[in-house]
Amino acid sequence: MAWQFDLTLGQPHTSHRSFSEHLLLKYAGHFQWQAISAAAGVPLSTLRTIRGDEVYPSFYYIEERIPESAPLESFRLDDAVRFVIALRSYKNVAMEGRLVFDRPEPLTDLRRVEAALAPGAADPELPFIRFANIFITPEKGNSRLRVAPPAQTDFGRLPLLPNEENPYHLTRAASESGSLGLLDEGWQEAGSYEHRYAIDVDRDTNGVGLVYFANYVAFMDTAERLALDAVALRAPERSLRHRRIAYYGNVDVADTLVIRVTVLRNEAAPQLLGFRYAIVRLEDGERICLSEAVKAWPSATW
Repeated sequence: MAWQFDLTLGQPHTSHRSFSEHLLLKYAGHFQWQAISAAAGVPLSTLRTIRGDEVYPSFYYIEERIPESAPLESFRLDDAVRFVIALRSYKNVAMEGRLVFDRPEPLTDLRRVEAALAPGAADPELPFIRFANIFITPEKGNSRLRVAPPAQTDFGRLPLLPNEENPYHLTRAASESGSLGLLDEGWQEAGSYEHRYAIDVDRDTNGVGLVYFANYVAFMDTAERLALDAVALRAPERSLRHRRIAYYGNVDVADTLVIRVTVLRNEAAPQLLGFRYAIVRLEDGERICLSEAVKAWPSATW
């Protein structure tokens, strides 16, 4: 079972780098929500717990793979972009979305799309996102979220997400090790930097009052840019190739984030940069997000 969404890129979808990552995730995440809503048969804004509390499918894990043949910077104003999403469900409380996107022409081969969306599969030429959502309800404000399955819908008609394939296990392991497994021992630290960001309640929140999951990527991009300046690496042309993100909570809109970025180099891949990010909230020092990314650096020199 798959859902298709088309988007023509305009000014709201682009930045100076065209289809930049945090904007991609906003629109891809919106389509993920629409697919979940279609599977539920009701608007997600109507979902409630058995006690009547509001329920939201919060993002807790994301993986992006962007091929060199279709970098995000190649998607420009007025380009048509097609998204195809396949969902799986775990116990009516967690959802996985596997998503491929590109210009419509590469996605007209339905067998290729189905193969690319199959669990464990990968098409090296198609941009891919894996989303994982869990239903939550705010318990004590934005920084205290509780897992809460919706009471009035059943996702039993969706394919089953086996427990051993649930990204929850990846996020739990990363919480203990501090690593999401994207950067192996071939990557060596080139320096690190700590950036503080005060949440802007008018710009950083979404329609349910939480700090929007995609904005964390924008926060990390700012910290990353400052980290590169701090270690004297000028890399303005960075292009995402692979990223993993694990979310462990959210932050109050009056709080400040502390974002620590580690920059890594790999002698075997001088045209690439690696990054590790750890985000904690200043309120209580609790870690709420981990991420690792590999980005191309076309003008790299040693």
